[in-house]
Amino acid sequence: MTLRSVTTAVMLGLAAVGSAPAAIAHPVAAARAPALLPLEQAFMKAATDLFAKLPAGGGEVTMVIDPLIDGITGIQSAATRGFDRRIAELVAERYPHVKVLAFTPENVAKARFVFIGTFNTINNAGQPGGDRDAFWICFALVEREAKTVYARSVARSTVGDVDIAPAASHADSPVWGLDAATRAYIEACQRSQPGTPVSPAYLDQLGAAARIREAGAAYEAGDHRRARDLYREAQAQPGGDQLRVLNGLYLSYAALGETGAADETFGQMVERGFSLGRLGVKFLFEPNSTAFNADRKLSASYPAWLREIAMRATRAGVCLEVVGHASRTGPETLNDRLSRERAERIAGLMSSQAPGMSQRLRATGVGFRETLVGLPRDDASTAVDRRVEFKTAPCA
Repeated sequence: MTLRSVTTAVMLGLAAVGSAPAAIAHPVAAARAPALLPLEQAFMKAATDLFAKLPAGGGEVTMVIDPLIDGITGIQSAATRGFDRRIAELVAERYPHVKVLAFTPENVAKARFVFIGTFNTINNAGQPGGDRDAFWICFALVEREAKTVYARSVARSTVGDVDIAPAASHADSPVWGLDAATRAYIEACQRSQPGTPVSPAYLDQLGAAARIREAGAAYEAGDHRRARDLYREAQAQPGGDQLRVLNGLYLSYAALGETGAADETFGQMVERGFSLGRLGVKFLFEPNSTAFNADRKLSASYPAWLREIAMRATRAGVCLEVVGHASRTGPETLNDRLSRERAERIAGLMSSQAPGMSQRLRATGVGFRETLVGLPRDDASTAVDRRVEFKTAPCA
């Protein structure tokens, strides 16, 4: 993290003491690591294994694709979006009895299956603390009316040069975290077997999820007014009160110059962090430094963010442990020091925003010992590894 001449991202997080890591599942440790396939072969294996389990001879089968996500962070990436397209193309080429419908609220209500999938780094031997030396692909078909997993398949691939940089609407979002709907999506794929019930936290928000996809597409196309309106529609639907909706609303308000609404929405996300147990707020730092990025277009919002965080924390009356993290590049000792110093910088700025917070903050650093993506990269794909977490702690 510290040796490249690039701007690094640090994420501020709020996490309850003792809360579980963001990862939902890990492969079981094995005496001998499974063989890895090139990414294309692994994708085809997982896809063909899954679709071979579909009913045959019973007429047309309808399906929608809920955009695939990283199975640890919940973020859509260039790679997961590529999988979305490939699945639709593969079905059109090889499975004429399967009809892929656009992921809209109207089609969700009539499709038999919802295709879901996760794609994330793992240690191939199943060692939780080991190097992330493989990608894990998981695909599943959720039978909507039966509310169960109908079929599931998995495969593993070599890491290679895979583009896992966050998609634009995720990269721009100021906040990262896993809410109940995203966790339920991941669990339905990674912890399921055929016949496993799917959580209502996922099923009940499918209409909202479809609207969120439309809103994200509008934002990325530069139509911020339409994005704002679609995010509002999503929020009003069952299960639509989600962190990703608040992120989208914040981005849309900010792009439209609706500063008051943007600040209030950011504050709501901070408060959501206390209830979810984990919340990341992205800050960009200069390389090997505790100074924020010099580009004012990137850092202009930081004072408002810090003000909201300090105000909401003071209002909640909580004490916080500020823990710095680093990605897996650079010497361990240097990453330990820099992660601690950046946590101290955040704590100091919060204290200046709300002097009463100074006695309720403690800063520490853990280097790269608790990474989420875990790859030795220093780019947008590992931004969540370069984070500072706030953990609620008992006040002395």
